[in-house]
Amino acid sequence: MNSVTSVLAVAGGINPAAGGFIIMTVASISLLWILPVVGRRHVSKVGTYAHEVSHGVVSLLTGGDFHRFHVGDQGGLCVTSGGNRKAVASAGYIGTIVLGAVFLARSAQTDALVVALQVLAVLVALSTLKAGDLHTAAVGTTVAAILGLSSTLLPGALPTRFLLNLMGVILIWQGFKALKSLWAISATRTDTGSDAEAMAHLTGRSPLHWAIVFGGIALVALLIIVGLSVKAAAAAL
Repeated sequence: MNSVTSVLAVAGGINPAAGGFIIMTVASISLLWILPVVGRRHVSKVGTYAHEVSHGVVSLLTGGDFHRFHVGDQGGLCVTSGGNRKAVASAGYIGTIVLGAVFLARSAQTDALVVALQVLAVLVALSTLKAGDLHTAAVGTTVAAILGLSSTLLPGALPTRFLLNLMGVILIWQGFKALKSLWAISATRTDTGSDAEAMAHLTGRSPLHWAIVFGGIALVALLIIVGLSVKAAAAAL
């Protein structure tokens, strides 16, 4: 924690660890906000990538198959078979925000951040093996390269923390943006092919019900994961 962050945090009555985390998160949000529209459109593909990979990974974890996935300008598609269909259908929106929360939480810590980035880079690179087209593979390869090179070239812990924080903000932003669209279409339309509609067919509950449930679970997970991490960082000071 640098002296400026400490002074600002203490002056505002905030624990220095929490203060530094808040300042870093505000910086990430500001950077995302000032990006031109075309830049945000490309960045949003990271969230779509995480959404589709979450479906595939949960299919594998529940005994199913993960065949391939696609990321495009208007959304994505994941092709799976078998596994727990309810868990697979729920994984996209919730998984994106939970992943974002984990990255955001890691940015509140200071230990083994380079290792965290390197492991993340390897996992993203491996996920491209399931990419169904060159564009999707290019998105994954670009993210993996940025994470891998950053873990090697960025000096000190602060830039590494900021990159993890920015990744977390991107995924959380994209996750809740996608949920907002899901709430809107689930309330006004049918036959959309959404994850909420898939859950509706499996359970008999309405798509809007599941859209709200997805959002509620994601929000609670976000608050718990980030809250515990910031608390742990404060206790370590």
